[in-house]
Amino acid sequence: MNTTIIVEIIKILPSLLGFCFLLCCLFLFYRPIRDELIPKLGSFKALGVELSFVKEYIEKSIRLAEKSPQWKVRTSSADQKRVLTRIKNHLGYFKNSRILWVDDHPENNKNEIRMFSELGVEIDLAKDLNEASTLMRNHSYDLVFSDMVHGDNKTAGLELLDSLVSKREFLPVIFYVGVFDPALGTPARAFGITNRPDELVHLALDALERKKD
Repeated sequence: MNTTIIVEIIKILPSLLGFCFLLCCLFLFYRPIRDELIPKLGSFKALGVELSFVKEYIEKSIRLAEKSPQWKVRTSSADQKRVLTRIKNHLGYFKNSRILWVDDHPENNKNEIRMFSELGVEIDLAKDLNEASTLMRNHSYDLVFSDMVHGDNKTAGLELLDSLVSKREFLPVIFYVGVFDPALGTPARAFGITNRPDELVHLALDALERKKD
């Protein structure tokens, strides 16, 4: 055999061996790559999209709340960053959770509802105590969000809380209200009360952590 040809074969031999090695690896590990690695990469991508939507909706919620002078909502950029970081670090608590949201004007909470939905939370809406009672008879919930006032009923939220306590249904109830005076504190037996979207997320996470840990 010509010496020149032998030299050229020797030169390309490492590349050929490397190519053959890659083919062998692909043949041996095709199934694990297909069944485990690729789905995980897809989930990472989905997670990124999910968090971008969460960021969008919570920012919209905060902007809307800050536009209403009577609500007196002010959320710093540090507070916004803090809540987004906590969401990112505790996504598992939201997945497959179910929340009953009682408010006679659910359209006011559309950004918050979409945000929780993006996090994998199932949200059921009720406009009054009767609808809430019907839903609670038919479904199990991890926690309840409620406004304090439902239509003309100024104490509807407290009545809902009293009803749960009397039935020994120990569901965490978080009041999400428009006008909130911190000096009045949290109503007895309620898990929390706020009019800030970021604080609503923190309270929901607190409740879900206690329930699921």
